[in-house]
Amino acid sequence: MNDQTDYEIPSAPESQALAQKSAFLVHESSRGEIVRKNVLRTTTLIGSHETCNLQLISSQVEPSHCVITLDGRGFRIWDLRSRIGTKVNGKKIRSTRLHHGDQVKIGSFTFQFTTTVKDESRQGFFIDDYRVLGILGTGGMGWLYAVEDPRTMQKFALKVLMRRANHPSVDQQELRTRFLLEAEAGAKGRLKHPNIINVLDHQHRSDVEYLLLELFVSMDLQELIQREGSLDPAFVCSIGLQTAKGLNHIHQAGSVHRDIKPSNLLIGPNGLVKICDFGLIFLGNDPIEAELASQMGKDCLGTADYIAPEQSFDSYQVDGRADIYGLGCALYLSLTGKLPFPAESNSKKIQSHRKVKPPSITALNPAVPQEIADIVHRCMEKDPQNRYQTGEKLAAALAPFARVQKIEFNFEDLIAKRTNQASYRLADPKKKHFLQRIPANVAASLAGITSEEHLGDEHTVINPARQSGIATHLPGDTSAAREAY
Repeated sequence: MNDQTDYEIPSAPESQALAQKSAFLVHESSRGEIVRKNVLRTTTLIGSHETCNLQLISSQVEPSHCVITLDGRGFRIWDLRSRIGTKVNGKKIRSTRLHHGDQVKIGSFTFQFTTTVKDESRQGFFIDDYRVLGILGTGGMGWLYAVEDPRTMQKFALKVLMRRANHPSVDQQELRTRFLLEAEAGAKGRLKHPNIINVLDHQHRSDVEYLLLELFVSMDLQELIQREGSLDPAFVCSIGLQTAKGLNHIHQAGSVHRDIKPSNLLIGPNGLVKICDFGLIFLGNDPIEAELASQMGKDCLGTADYIAPEQSFDSYQVDGRADIYGLGCALYLSLTGKLPFPAESNSKKIQSHRKVKPPSITALNPAVPQEIADIVHRCMEKDPQNRYQTGEKLAAALAPFARVQKIEFNFEDLIAKRTNQASYRLADPKKKHFLQRIPANVAASLAGITSEEHLGDEHTVINPARQSGIATHLPGDTSAAREAY
Protein backbone atom coordinates (compact mmCIF):
# COMPACT_ATOMS: atom_id res chain seq x y z
CA MET A 1 0.00 0.00 0.00
CA ASN A 2 1.57 3.29 -1.06
CA ASP A 3 1.45 6.66 0.66
CA GLN A 4 -1.07 8.04 -1.84
CA THR A 5 -3.78 5.54 -0.96
CA ASP A 6 -3.22 4.62 2.66
CA TYR A 7 -5.06 7.54 4.22
CA GLU A 8 -8.10 9.64 3.52
CA ILE A 9 -8.95 13.16 4.63
CA PRO A 10 -12.63 14.08 4.10
CA SER A 11 -13.32 16.98 1.77
CA ALA A 12 -14.94 20.12 3.16
CA PRO A 13 -18.49 19.33 1.94
CA GLU A 14 -18.23 15.76 3.21
CA SER A 15 -16.94 16.93 6.59
CA GLN A 16 -19.82 19.38 6.80
CA ALA A 17 -22.38 16.64 6.13
CA LEU A 18 -20.81 14.22 8.60
CA ALA A 19 -20.77 16.88 11.29
CA GLN A 20 -24.57 16.77 11.41
CA LYS A 21 -24.33 13.30 12.99
CA SER A 22 -20.86 11.84 13.19
CA ALA A 23 -18.52 9.70 15.24
CA PHE A 24 -14.78 9.32 14.63
CA LEU A 25 -11.67 7.88 16.17
CA VAL A 26 -9.04 10.52 15.40
CA HIS A 27 -5.36 9.55 15.29
CA GLU A 28 -2.36 11.77 14.62
CA SER A 29 0.21 9.88 12.58
CA SER A 30 3.96 10.14 13.09
CA ARG A 31 4.04 12.56 10.15
CA GLY A 32 1.57 14.84 11.91
CA GLU A 33 -1.29 13.92 9.60
CA ILE A 34 -4.76 13.65 11.09
CA VAL A 35 -6.35 10.26 10.41
CA ARG A 36 -10.06 9.64 11.05
CA LYS A 37 -11.94 6.38 11.32
CA ASN A 38 -15.70 6.66 10.97
CA VAL A 39 -17.33 4.50 13.70
CA LEU A 40 -20.94 5.53 13.04
CA ARG A 41 -22.13 1.95 12.69
CA THR A 42 -23.46 -0.87 14.87
CA THR A 43 -20.04 -2.46 15.54
CA THR A 44 -16.49 -1.47 14.74
CA LEU A 45 -13.99 -4.29 15.33
CA ILE A 46 -10.43 -3.14 16.03
CA GLY A 47 -7.34 -5.37 15.89
CA SER A 48 -4.36 -6.48 13.86
CA HIS A 49 -6.20 -9.00 11.68
CA GLU A 50 -7.02 -7.95 8.14
CA THR A 51 -10.74 -8.66 8.62
CA CYS A 52 -11.06 -5.99 11.34
CA ASN A 53 -12.83 -2.74 10.50
CA LEU A 54 -9.89 -0.83 11.92
CA GLN A 55 -6.65 -2.77 11.37
CA LEU A 56 -3.77 -1.68 13.60
CA ILE A 57 -0.53 -3.34 12.53
CA SER A 58 1.55 -3.70 15.69
CA SER A 59 2.90 -6.48 17.90
CA GLN A 60 1.08 -4.85 20.83
CA VAL A 61 -2.32 -5.22 19.18
CA GLU A 62 -4.24 -8.52 19.31
CA PRO A 63 -5.87 -9.92 16.15
CA SER A 64 -9.20 -8.95 17.74
CA HIS A 65 -8.27 -6.37 20.35
CA CYS A 66 -11.44 -4.40 21.13
CA VAL A 67 -14.80 -3.46 19.63
CA ILE A 68 -16.88 -0.30 19.64
CA THR A 69 -20.66 -0.77 19.61
CA LEU A 70 -23.52 1.63 19.01
CA ASP A 71 -26.92 1.15 20.65
CA GLY A 72 -29.86 3.29 21.70
CA ARG A 73 -27.79 4.99 24.40
CA GLY A 74 -24.72 5.77 22.31
CA PHE A 75 -21.25 4.25 22.00
CA ARG A 76 -19.50 1.67 24.18
CA ILE A 77 -16.00 0.17 23.86
CA TRP A 78 -15.27 -3.41 24.95
CA ASP A 79 -11.81 -4.90 25.49
CA LEU A 80 -11.66 -8.43 24.06
CA ARG A 81 -9.35 -9.86 26.74
CA SER A 82 -6.26 -8.42 25.13
CA ARG A 83 -2.86 -8.91 26.83
CA ILE A 84 -1.86 -5.28 26.97
CA GLY A 85 -5.40 -4.02 27.44
CA THR A 86 -7.47 -1.10 26.20
CA LYS A 87 -7.36 2.25 27.98
CA VAL A 88 -9.88 5.07 28.06
CA ASN A 89 -8.63 8.34 29.56
CA GLY A 90 -5.60 6.54 30.97
CA LYS A 91 -7.52 3.73 32.71
CA LYS A 92 -7.71 0.10 31.66
CA ILE A 93 -11.27 -0.93 30.92
CA ARG A 94 -13.25 -4.07 30.28
CA SER A 95 -16.19 -2.08 28.99
CA THR A 96 -17.20 1.56 29.26
CA ARG A 97 -19.30 4.21 27.57
CA LEU A 98 -17.50 6.52 25.16
CA HIS A 99 -18.15 10.25 25.29
CA HIS A 100 -17.07 13.09 23.08
CA GLY A 101 -13.44 14.00 23.80
CA ASP A 102 -12.43 10.67 25.40
CA GLN A 103 -8.89 9.46 24.75
CA VAL A 104 -8.64 5.82 23.68
CA LYS A 105 -5.33 3.93 23.71
CA ILE A 106 -5.06 0.62 21.87
CA GLY A 107 -1.57 -0.85 22.09
CA SER A 108 0.77 1.97 21.07
CA PHE A 109 -1.96 3.83 19.17
CA THR A 110 -3.73 6.79 20.74
CA PHE A 111 -7.07 8.10 19.44
CA GLN A 112 -9.45 10.84 20.42
CA PHE A 113 -13.12 9.98 20.20
CA THR A 114 -15.29 12.71 18.71
CA THR A 115 -19.02 12.53 18.11
CA THR A 116 -22.10 14.67 17.67
CA VAL A 117 -24.41 11.77 18.64
CA LYS A 118 -26.13 12.52 21.94
CA ASP A 119 -27.50 10.01 24.43
CA GLU A 120 -31.24 10.57 24.15
CA SER A 121 -32.17 7.30 25.83
CA ARG A 122 -33.16 8.91 29.14
CA GLN A 123 -35.45 11.52 27.65
CA GLY A 124 -39.12 11.11 28.46
CA PHE A 125 -40.98 9.35 31.27
CA PHE A 126 -39.28 6.18 32.56
CA ILE A 127 -40.35 3.22 34.66
CA ASP A 128 -37.19 1.53 35.84
CA ASP A 129 -35.11 1.13 32.65
CA TYR A 130 -38.05 1.38 30.25
CA ARG A 131 -39.19 4.51 28.44
CA VAL A 132 -42.97 4.90 28.37
CA LEU A 133 -44.52 5.39 24.93
CA GLY A 134 -48.16 5.46 26.01
CA ILE A 135 -50.88 3.71 27.98
CA LEU A 136 -52.33 0.43 26.73
CA GLY A 137 -54.96 0.10 29.41
CA THR A 138 -56.02 0.50 33.02
CA GLY A 139 -57.53 -2.03 35.38
CA GLY A 140 -58.30 -2.93 38.94
CA MET A 141 -54.78 -4.11 39.68
CA GLY A 142 -52.49 -1.91 37.65
CA TRP A 143 -51.74 0.21 34.64
CA LEU A 144 -50.49 -1.26 31.40
CA TYR A 145 -47.94 0.79 29.46
CA ALA A 146 -46.37 0.48 26.04
CA VAL A 147 -42.65 0.85 26.71
CA GLU A 148 -39.33 0.71 24.93
CA ASP A 149 -35.97 -0.56 26.12
CA PRO A 150 -33.57 2.18 24.92
CA ARG A 151 -30.67 -0.28 25.09
CA THR A 152 -32.12 -2.53 22.41
CA MET A 153 -34.96 -0.38 21.00
CA GLN A 154 -37.32 -3.33 21.59
CA LYS A 155 -40.89 -2.58 22.61
CA PHE A 156 -42.82 -4.34 25.38
CA ALA A 157 -45.92 -4.02 27.50
CA LEU A 158 -45.28 -3.21 31.16
CA LYS A 159 -47.91 -3.77 33.85
CA VAL A 160 -47.33 -1.71 36.99
CA LEU A 161 -48.88 -2.62 40.32
CA MET A 162 -51.03 0.18 41.67
CA ARG A 163 -50.36 1.80 45.03
CA ARG A 164 -53.64 1.95 46.94
CA ALA A 165 -52.59 1.39 50.52
CA ASN A 166 -54.07 4.67 51.74
CA HIS A 167 -57.60 3.77 50.68
CA PRO A 168 -59.63 1.95 53.37
CA SER A 169 -61.54 -0.30 50.96
CA VAL A 170 -58.43 -1.79 49.39
CA ASP A 171 -56.25 -4.53 50.84
CA GLN A 172 -52.81 -3.71 49.47
CA GLN A 173 -51.41 -7.08 50.53
CA GLU A 174 -54.12 -8.94 48.64
CA LEU A 175 -53.44 -6.76 45.60
CA ARG A 176 -49.75 -7.63 45.66
CA THR A 177 -50.44 -11.31 46.27
CA ARG A 178 -52.59 -11.48 43.16
CA PHE A 179 -49.85 -9.68 41.25
CA LEU A 180 -47.39 -12.34 42.41
CA LEU A 181 -49.78 -15.10 41.29
CA GLU A 182 -49.91 -13.57 37.82
CA ALA A 183 -46.12 -13.37 37.75
CA GLU A 184 -45.79 -16.95 38.99
CA ALA A 185 -48.13 -18.27 36.32
CA GLY A 186 -45.98 -16.68 33.63
CA ALA A 187 -42.64 -17.60 35.19
CA LYS A 188 -43.50 -21.29 35.47
CA GLY A 189 -44.49 -21.48 31.85
CA ARG A 190 -48.16 -22.11 32.55
CA LEU A 191 -49.16 -19.39 30.09
CA LYS A 192 -46.94 -20.24 27.10
CA HIS A 193 -49.30 -20.55 24.15
CA PRO A 194 -49.80 -18.79 20.78
CA ASN A 195 -53.18 -17.49 21.97
CA ILE A 196 -51.93 -16.13 25.30
CA ILE A 197 -49.90 -12.98 26.00
CA ASN A 198 -46.42 -14.02 27.11
CA VAL A 199 -45.14 -12.95 30.56
CA LEU A 200 -41.40 -12.23 30.21
CA ASP A 201 -40.24 -10.94 33.58
CA HIS A 202 -41.27 -9.79 37.05
CA GLN A 203 -39.38 -7.07 38.93
CA HIS A 204 -39.94 -5.75 42.44
CA ARG A 205 -38.13 -2.47 43.14
CA SER A 206 -38.39 -0.29 46.22
CA ASP A 207 -40.53 2.24 44.35
CA VAL A 208 -42.21 0.14 41.67
CA GLU A 209 -43.28 -3.44 40.94
CA TYR A 210 -44.08 -4.56 37.44
CA LEU A 211 -44.54 -7.39 34.96
CA LEU A 212 -42.81 -7.24 31.59
CA LEU A 213 -45.02 -8.67 28.83
CA GLU A 214 -44.82 -9.11 25.10
CA LEU A 215 -46.25 -6.16 23.20
CA PHE A 216 -48.92 -7.48 20.86
CA VAL A 217 -49.92 -4.92 18.24
CA SER A 218 -53.68 -5.28 18.47
CA MET A 219 -57.00 -3.80 19.46
CA ASP A 220 -59.19 -5.50 22.02
CA LEU A 221 -62.54 -7.05 21.21
CA GLN A 222 -64.40 -4.39 23.21
CA GLU A 223 -62.88 -1.64 21.06
CA LEU A 224 -63.70 -3.54 17.88
CA ILE A 225 -67.36 -4.00 18.89
CA GLN A 226 -67.64 -0.33 19.85
CA ARG A 227 -66.31 0.59 16.42
CA GLU A 228 -68.16 -1.97 14.27
CA GLY A 229 -71.23 -3.00 16.26
CA SER A 230 -72.17 -6.67 15.87
CA LEU A 231 -69.48 -8.63 14.05
CA ASP A 232 -69.59 -11.17 11.24
CA PRO A 233 -70.62 -14.53 12.76
CA ALA A 234 -67.80 -16.43 11.03
CA PHE A 235 -65.25 -13.99 12.45
CA VAL A 236 -66.82 -14.27 15.90
CA CYS A 237 -66.44 -18.05 15.65
CA SER A 238 -62.75 -17.59 14.80
CA ILE A 239 -62.31 -15.36 17.86
CA GLY A 240 -64.10 -17.94 20.01
CA LEU A 241 -62.12 -20.83 18.52
CA GLN A 242 -58.74 -19.23 19.22
CA THR A 243 -59.76 -18.12 22.71
CA ALA A 244 -61.03 -21.63 23.49
CA LYS A 245 -57.65 -23.07 22.48
CA GLY A 246 -55.88 -20.66 24.81
CA LEU A 247 -58.30 -21.46 27.61
CA ASN A 248 -57.81 -25.18 27.11
CA HIS A 249 -54.08 -24.70 27.66
CA ILE A 250 -54.74 -22.70 30.85
CA HIS A 251 -57.18 -25.28 32.18
CA GLN A 252 -54.92 -28.23 31.45
CA ALA A 253 -52.31 -26.52 33.63
CA GLY A 254 -54.81 -26.53 36.51
CA SER A 255 -55.61 -22.82 36.34
CA VAL A 256 -58.69 -20.68 35.67
CA HIS A 257 -58.53 -17.18 34.18
CA ARG A 258 -61.70 -15.94 35.99
CA ASP A 259 -61.99 -12.70 33.98
CA ILE A 260 -62.69 -13.59 30.36
CA LYS A 261 -64.33 -10.57 28.71
CA PRO A 262 -63.98 -8.61 25.44
CA SER A 263 -61.39 -6.15 26.79
CA ASN A 264 -59.16 -9.09 27.74
CA LEU A 265 -59.21 -10.58 24.23
CA LEU A 266 -56.71 -8.91 21.90
CA ILE A 267 -56.99 -9.16 18.12
CA GLY A 268 -54.08 -8.51 15.78
CA PRO A 269 -54.35 -7.12 12.24
CA ASN A 270 -54.27 -10.64 10.76
CA GLY A 271 -57.01 -11.89 13.07
CA LEU A 272 -54.77 -13.59 15.65
CA VAL A 273 -56.36 -13.61 19.11
CA LYS A 274 -54.47 -13.55 22.42
CA ILE A 275 -55.85 -13.71 25.97
CA CYS A 276 -54.43 -11.08 28.33
CA ASP A 277 -54.70 -9.80 31.92
CA PHE A 278 -54.22 -12.67 34.36
CA GLY A 279 -54.73 -10.53 37.45
CA LEU A 280 -57.51 -12.78 38.74
CA ILE A 281 -55.99 -16.10 37.69
CA PHE A 282 -56.75 -19.07 39.94
CA LEU A 283 -53.81 -21.46 40.27
CA GLY A 284 -55.69 -24.31 41.89
CA ASN A 285 -53.66 -25.99 44.60
CA ASP A 286 -51.04 -23.26 44.86
CA PRO A 287 -50.31 -22.51 48.57
CA ILE A 288 -50.56 -18.76 47.98
CA GLU A 289 -53.99 -19.27 46.46
CA ALA A 290 -55.04 -21.35 49.46
CA GLU A 291 -53.93 -18.59 51.81
CA LEU A 292 -55.94 -16.01 49.87
CA ALA A 293 -59.00 -18.26 49.98
CA SER A 294 -58.72 -18.59 53.76
CA GLN A 295 -58.42 -14.81 54.12
CA MET A 296 -61.17 -13.78 51.69
CA GLY A 297 -63.69 -16.58 52.19
CA LYS A 298 -66.27 -16.92 49.41
CA ASP A 299 -65.05 -13.82 47.64
CA CYS A 300 -66.79 -12.69 44.45
CA LEU A 301 -64.09 -12.04 41.86
CA GLY A 302 -64.69 -11.20 38.23
CA THR A 303 -66.53 -8.68 36.02
CA ALA A 304 -70.27 -8.42 36.62
CA ASP A 305 -71.23 -8.44 32.92
CA TYR A 306 -69.42 -11.74 32.26
CA ILE A 307 -69.18 -13.64 35.55
CA ALA A 308 -70.33 -17.27 35.72
CA PRO A 309 -73.10 -18.02 38.26
CA GLU A 310 -70.96 -20.39 40.33
CA GLN A 311 -68.07 -17.92 40.35
CA SER A 312 -70.34 -15.24 41.79
CA PHE A 313 -71.11 -17.57 44.74
CA ASP A 314 -67.55 -18.75 45.44
CA SER A 315 -64.63 -17.67 43.26
CA TYR A 316 -62.32 -20.27 44.84
CA GLN A 317 -64.43 -23.29 43.90
CA VAL A 318 -64.45 -22.97 40.13
CA ASP A 319 -62.96 -24.79 37.19
CA GLY A 320 -62.44 -24.03 33.51
CA ARG A 321 -66.15 -24.09 32.76
CA ALA A 322 -66.44 -20.67 34.44
CA ASP A 323 -64.18 -19.30 31.70
CA ILE A 324 -66.33 -21.01 29.07
CA TYR A 325 -69.29 -19.05 30.45
CA GLY A 326 -67.39 -15.75 30.33
CA LEU A 327 -66.35 -16.45 26.74
CA GLY A 328 -69.98 -17.21 25.88
CA CYS A 329 -71.02 -13.78 27.19
CA ALA A 330 -68.23 -12.13 25.16
CA LEU A 331 -69.34 -13.94 21.99
CA TYR A 332 -72.96 -12.99 22.73
CA LEU A 333 -71.96 -9.32 22.77
CA SER A 334 -69.91 -9.80 19.58
CA LEU A 335 -72.87 -11.28 17.69
CA THR A 336 -75.60 -8.96 18.95
CA GLY A 337 -73.83 -5.76 19.97
CA LYS A 338 -75.69 -6.06 23.30
CA LEU A 339 -74.81 -7.38 26.74
CA PRO A 340 -76.80 -10.45 27.83
CA PHE A 341 -77.88 -8.69 31.05
CA PRO A 342 -77.60 -4.87 30.74
CA ALA A 343 -78.88 -4.13 34.25
CA GLU A 344 -78.15 -0.85 36.04
CA SER A 345 -76.30 -2.29 39.03
CA ASN A 346 -73.74 -5.03 39.47
CA SER A 347 -75.93 -6.85 41.97
CA LYS A 348 -78.78 -7.03 39.45
CA LYS A 349 -76.40 -8.24 36.73
CA ILE A 350 -75.11 -11.01 39.00
CA GLN A 351 -78.62 -12.06 39.94
CA SER A 352 -79.49 -12.24 36.25
CA HIS A 353 -76.49 -14.47 35.55
CA ARG A 354 -77.72 -16.78 38.29
CA LYS A 355 -81.41 -16.92 37.43
CA VAL A 356 -82.41 -15.22 34.14
CA LYS A 357 -82.21 -16.68 30.66
CA PRO A 358 -80.60 -14.24 28.19
CA PRO A 359 -82.61 -13.02 25.15
CA SER A 360 -82.25 -15.17 22.06
CA ILE A 361 -79.28 -14.24 19.88
CA THR A 362 -81.18 -14.82 16.65
CA ALA A 363 -84.02 -12.61 17.90
CA LEU A 364 -81.55 -9.76 18.38
CA ASN A 365 -79.63 -10.49 15.18
CA PRO A 366 -81.44 -12.68 12.60
CA ALA A 367 -78.26 -12.80 10.48
CA VAL A 368 -76.64 -15.19 12.98
CA PRO A 369 -77.05 -18.86 11.94
CA GLN A 370 -78.99 -20.87 14.50
CA GLU A 371 -76.14 -23.38 14.85
CA ILE A 372 -73.76 -20.63 16.00
CA ALA A 373 -76.34 -19.14 18.35
CA ASP A 374 -76.89 -22.58 19.90
CA ILE A 375 -73.15 -22.97 20.58
CA VAL A 376 -72.98 -19.60 22.37
CA HIS A 377 -76.15 -20.23 24.38
CA ARG A 378 -74.74 -23.58 25.50
CA CYS A 379 -71.62 -21.81 26.77
CA MET A 380 -73.91 -19.63 28.89
CA GLU A 381 -75.86 -22.40 30.59
CA LYS A 382 -76.39 -21.76 34.31
CA ASP A 383 -75.38 -25.27 35.28
CA PRO A 384 -71.69 -25.94 34.44
CA GLN A 385 -72.59 -29.54 33.61
CA ASN A 386 -74.65 -28.34 30.66
CA ARG A 387 -71.86 -26.26 29.10
CA TYR A 388 -68.97 -27.44 26.95
CA GLN A 389 -66.76 -29.22 29.44
CA THR A 390 -63.43 -28.20 27.92
CA GLY A 391 -62.02 -25.52 25.68
CA GLU A 392 -61.02 -28.26 23.26
CA LYS A 393 -64.65 -29.37 22.81
CA LEU A 394 -65.82 -25.79 22.35
CA ALA A 395 -63.10 -25.18 19.76
CA ALA A 396 -64.20 -28.28 17.86
CA ALA A 397 -67.80 -27.07 17.85
CA LEU A 398 -66.82 -23.63 16.49
CA ALA A 399 -64.30 -24.86 13.90
CA PRO A 400 -66.76 -25.60 11.04
CA PHE A 401 -68.11 -22.05 11.17
CA ALA A 402 -64.90 -20.10 11.87
CA ARG A 403 -63.20 -17.84 9.38
CA VAL A 404 -60.22 -15.62 10.21
CA GLN A 405 -60.55 -12.01 9.10
CA LYS A 406 -58.09 -9.15 8.95
CA ILE A 407 -58.88 -5.93 10.79
CA GLU A 408 -57.52 -2.46 10.14
CA PHE A 409 -56.45 -0.06 12.85
CA ASN A 410 -53.71 2.43 13.66
CA PHE A 411 -51.96 1.18 16.78
CA GLU A 412 -50.35 4.55 17.56
CA ASP A 413 -53.76 6.23 17.39
CA LEU A 414 -55.15 3.57 19.76
CA ILE A 415 -52.37 4.21 22.27
CA ALA A 416 -52.98 7.97 22.07
CA LYS A 417 -56.69 7.44 22.64
CA ARG A 418 -56.12 5.17 25.64
CA THR A 419 -53.62 7.64 27.09
CA ASN A 420 -56.18 10.44 26.85
CA GLN A 421 -58.86 8.26 28.43
CA ALA A 422 -56.49 7.51 31.29
CA SER A 423 -55.90 11.22 31.87
CA TYR A 424 -59.65 11.71 32.27
CA ARG A 425 -59.74 8.93 34.83
CA LEU A 426 -56.92 10.59 36.71
CA ALA A 427 -58.88 13.84 36.80
CA ASP A 428 -61.89 12.10 38.40
CA PRO A 429 -61.69 12.90 42.14
CA LYS A 430 -63.64 9.73 42.99
CA LYS A 431 -60.90 7.57 41.50
CA LYS A 432 -57.76 9.37 42.55
CA HIS A 433 -56.97 6.72 45.14
CA PHE A 434 -56.74 4.19 42.31
CA LEU A 435 -54.26 6.26 40.38
CA GLN A 436 -51.56 7.37 42.76
CA ARG A 437 -48.15 7.97 41.20
CA ILE A 438 -49.52 7.81 37.66
CA PRO A 439 -48.97 10.78 35.33
CA ALA A 440 -51.94 12.16 33.43
CA ASN A 441 -50.32 11.90 30.03
CA VAL A 442 -47.11 10.22 29.06
CA ALA A 443 -45.50 9.98 25.65
CA ALA A 444 -42.09 9.68 24.17
CA SER A 445 -40.76 9.77 20.64
CA LEU A 446 -38.33 7.34 19.10
CA ALA A 447 -34.80 8.59 18.83
CA GLY A 448 -31.84 7.12 17.07
CA ILE A 449 -29.80 6.95 13.94
CA THR A 450 -31.51 5.69 10.80
CA SER A 451 -30.05 3.28 8.30
CA GLU A 452 -29.81 6.13 5.81
CA GLU A 453 -26.95 7.83 7.67
CA HIS A 454 -23.54 7.99 5.99
CA LEU A 455 -21.36 5.20 7.35
CA GLY A 456 -18.06 5.91 5.64
CA ASP A 457 -15.39 3.31 4.95
CA GLU A 458 -15.75 -0.13 6.52
CA HIS A 459 -12.12 -1.21 6.75
CA THR A 460 -9.21 0.92 7.80
CA VAL A 461 -5.51 0.06 8.15
CA ILE A 462 -3.03 1.99 10.28
CA ASN A 463 0.53 0.73 9.97
CA PRO A 464 3.03 2.83 11.95
CA ALA A 465 5.99 1.04 10.37
CA ARG A 466 4.95 2.49 7.02
CA GLN A 467 3.45 5.66 8.50
CA SER A 468 0.04 4.63 7.20
CA GLY A 469 -3.18 6.49 7.67
CA ILE A 470 -6.63 5.41 6.47
CA ALA A 471 -7.24 3.07 3.56
CA THR A 472 -10.41 1.74 2.02
CA HIS A 473 -10.40 -2.05 1.89
CA LEU A 474 -12.76 -4.91 0.93
CA PRO A 475 -15.22 -2.95 -1.23
CA GLY A 476 -18.12 -5.33 -0.57
CA ASP A 477 -18.18 -4.47 3.12
CA THR A 478 -19.75 -1.06 2.72
CA SER A 479 -23.15 -2.10 1.36
CA ALA A 480 -23.35 -5.14 3.60
CA ALA A 481 -22.72 -3.08 6.70
CA ARG A 482 -25.22 -0.46 5.63
CA GLU A 483 -27.93 -3.10 5.27
CA ALA A 484 -27.08 -4.68 8.58
CA TYR A 485 -27.12 -1.32 10.29
